[in-house]
Amino acid sequence: MVKLPQIAVLLSSYNGEKFIEEQIQSILNQQNVSIHLLIRDDGSTDRTHEIAELFATKDTRISIIKGKNKGVVLSFFDLLQNVDENFDFYAFADQDDVWKPNKLEKAAEMMSKSEVIVPAMYYSRLEFTDEHLNTIGYSIIPKNRGFENAIVQNQATGCTIVINGAARKIIITRLPSWALMHDWWFYLVVSAMGDIYYDEFAGILYRKHGNNVTPATPWFALELYARVKRYLGHGKIPEKVTDQVREFYKLYQDILSKDQQKIINGFLTARGSGFFKRLRYILTMPVRRNTPFDNIILRMLILIGKF
Repeated sequence: MVKLPQIAVLLSSYNGEKFIEEQIQSILNQQNVSIHLLIRDDGSTDRTHEIAELFATKDTRISIIKGKNKGVVLSFFDLLQNVDENFDFYAFADQDDVWKPNKLEKAAEMMSKSEVIVPAMYYSRLEFTDEHLNTIGYSIIPKNRGFENAIVQNQATGCTIVINGAARKIIITRLPSWALMHDWWFYLVVSAMGDIYYDEFAGILYRKHGNNVTPATPWFALELYARVKRYLGHGKIPEKVTDQVREFYKLYQDILSKDQQKIINGFLTARGSGFFKRLRYILTMPVRRNTPFDNIILRMLILIGKF
């Protein structure tokens, strides 16, 4: 008898009573994998926790953590720390999407190419829908993938990500004091340390309803605006890309390759350099985003010191 992949699905919920029931059911309906769903409620004030508890009383594959409000990033880090270490893979779920029945099966199949001791991460394309799950578009298939991209751009939407046990271990043993988003952090760490798998199959109906935590959108202009806004950062929190890279370098420098250290040092040094050194850097920089227009914006931001 073939042993099914053992997958822990980690779901952080917050005031999601409108859609969470449909999402939980789609996770429980995953085919050809053995799952356990761990839900951490991030201090909801509506019926979200009550709905999750009702599911848990009927299905032993579900466990619930009722937590205080930490925000989405810390909530997912908390889930990753507290889940059992004996699963083959760990998937991340939002509260308002719907998963296609073979989403996890396809992820496990692709990731089985990696040795278990090698950190590995899977992510996929998104099928955007409206509130009623009518398809309205698809996310762009990225051309540039890997470490040089992860430094300056996140293309791995959290609800599509699946990691293996080796990736979980290397993430939780060196957790950051802060990160822009948990999914970007996972992408940065695993792209530096192991294997990255991208799937053009869109295994998720990604519902757009106006209150999504992540800014992904099928409309180019809005997506571009969201990227630039996120890239520049806002408020008093150090949400700029360079600061995240600096945090990553502080935690992982000792296990990075010489080439990776050189790439990061060049990127970090550019920030405090004079205009002409920044100009020289942008002409030869190894870091890259996914479209020519994106890379023009990146070079302009670096040149004027806004990163």
